[in-house]
Amino acid sequence: MFSKKEEARTDKYKLVSAANELKYLGKDEFGTKAYLKSFKLFKNGSGKIRNFTQKKSHSLDEEISLFDYKYTISTGKSSITYDQTIFFVNSKNLGLPEFLMKPENIGHKIAAYLGWEDIDFEAYPSFSENYHLSGDDEDYIRHHFNDGVLKFFSKTSGWTVEAVNYYLVFYAHNNLVPENILADFYRLGCGVYELFKSK
Repeated sequence: MFSKKEEARTDKYKLVSAANELKYLGKDEFGTKAYLKSFKLFKNGSGKIRNFTQKKSHSLDEEISLFDYKYTISTGKSSITYDQTIFFVNSKNLGLPEFLMKPENIGHKIAAYLGWEDIDFEAYPSFSENYHLSGDDEDYIRHHFNDGVLKFFSKTSGWTVEAVNYYLVFYAHNNLVPENILADFYRLGCGVYELFKSK
């Protein structure tokens, strides 16, 4: 049984889907979660996808999905549950290196001071202050973090982007996007996708 709050959220998802040519499916009927296993967020196998919506191009070389994702991590005697709204793209228009960009915290700053991995951009100090960027192929990552990407994320904080090859996920960790701005979040995700598209 769904609560009234959950039903209201589902109704909003359906409205956003209809307005943006997405198909509301509710559940992950096409096994999208299998694509996501390489991402850190989806390593926990017990996670559940809800309110799954998707749009596929006629040529089937582009899939855009919007959904909520909840998972629980057990820490011995206690457990912590995380819930967030996810924008996901599977597109042949992407050809990205594997990277993880997430909000910078004090632990990252200490690690960077000790010489641990963090890719910074001298020309964009706000980006480097707000985000921790990591990945194995630093030169290739820098190539894809062009001026458009860096300018955008220099003006906003709190987002996480994970990518590998044709896949990209965009979200704010443990942040369930409120119903009244779901459409804005979807448009924002589309904008991020455009920034990373192969030119």
